Formats: sequence, C-alpha cells, structure tokens
Amino acid sequence: MICMKETQISEDKLWEQYIATKDIRIRNQIIERYSYLVKIIALKIRGVYQQYGDVDDVVNEGIIALIDVIDKFDLSKNVKFETYATIRIKGAIIDYVRKQDWTPRKVKNDAKILHEAERELNAKLGRTPSDKEISEHLHMNIEEYNQIVRNSLGTSILSFEELIGEVNLREKEIKYEYELPEDLYETKELNYVLKESINKLNDKEKLIISLYYKEELKLKDISKILDISNSRASQIHSMALEKLGKSVKAYIQDKK
Repeated sequence: MICMKETQISEDKLWEQYIATKDIRIRNQIIERYSYLVKIIALKIRGVYQQYGDVDDVVNEGIIALIDVIDKFDLSKNVKFETYATIRIKGAIIDYVRKQDWTPRKVKNDAKILHEAERELNAKLGRTPSDKEISEHLHMNIEEYNQIVRNSLGTSILSFEELIGEVNLREKEIKYEYELPEDLYETKELNYVLKESINKLNDKEKLIISLYYKEELKLKDISKILDISNSRASQIHSMALEKLGKSVKAYIQDKK
C-alpha cells in the first residue's frame, strides 16, 4: 500500500510507481501536478471560443485529455512529460472546440456584410475605406463594427490552429519518437507543403500571418501598421488561411 506524501516522492519516482501499479491515487497526484498545463492552453486559445463557449467546459475537456496522456505516456522515451502533454492536450481541445460548431450563422452573415460594404466603398472611393467609413455606411457605431470583426476573426483562428496543429503535432512526435517509422516521410512532406504554401502567399498576406501568429500583434495594431481597416486586415487574414487550407487539404486528399 502506497502512503507516501507527494512532497516526499520525486517526479521520476511518482511516474515509476504509477506505471508499476496504475494506482488511481498516484494518478490523481500527477493530474494535480500538471493541471496547470490545461489552464494555460485553454486561456491561450480562448480567442477561438470565448464569444460562444464556456472556458470551464474547455478546461474539463483538457483534463480528460490529460488523464488519457498520463495513461499513454512512455517514461522510457526520455521525453519531458510537459512537452508531450502540451502537444496532446492542445490537439484535444482544438478538436473539441471544432466539433461544437459554436460559430452562429449570424457571425458568418455579419462578416459577409462587412466585406461586401468594403468592396462597395472601395469601388466608390477608389481606395481602401477606413473603419469609420465602413461603419457609417452600414449605419452602425464603431464599437459594433469592431465586435463583428473580432467575432468573424475567431473562426479563422480556429482554422489556422487546426491546420498548423496537425503538422506541428506530427513533426514533434517524430522528434520525440512517438510516431511510427512508416509515417516519417509523409509528415516531413506535409510540413514542406505548408511552408511552400506560405511562401506562395502575396506579401501582404505573409506579413499579416507573420505579425499575427509570430509577433502576436492584435488585429487593430496590424491594421494601423498597414494603414488599412480592421475589416480589410481580417479579410486578408481569412483569405490567406483559406489558401493554406486548400493546399494542405489537397495534399492530404491525394494521399488517401
């Protein structure tokens, strides 16, 4: 019977004892120790679901994934558990959010109205309209306009998270030897396809992707840097992700 306190057991010893006994009490200690990973991941991608879903539901799903990861973790691989768990938990959360289909029809319709208004004003003015001009054209205040832009952007963020998440997951599993040898070539090829697809984007699309995901700038800051409206920045962002998605999906389809 194991009755040692958590503070008295080293991390490796804790894992060794759980692998040997599968004692639920030890597993609960491991869950408690690493539950912070779930909260960090859930908060990091909250922009994807915060308009429609409950963060507590997402965290609960992450905990379920954590339990599954603990049961499948192979200590002999000499890989940090945090690294492997983060990859798996993030993938599980993204998959859960995607399956909920939280994006209301109204969000999609509002985004379409914004893009159409911008095209009309662009043709009329002979230049890219400002956020203020678009909102006035649609007879709405700037706060309402910005909210529509934020809502529509959330759907694109999820698409990108899914896209790069699959590639990164497979790439890291190669590095940490969690993938079967016969899958190595396909994964490297998929990663190459994604990189090549990014290179084929036009300069403005590549810049927005880089500023948003690498530099982690907000959309409103990017629009100021490029001297374009929030709606236009969101539209370019969405078009870039659509191109990347088509390239990767075409590759995957060809492999089936």
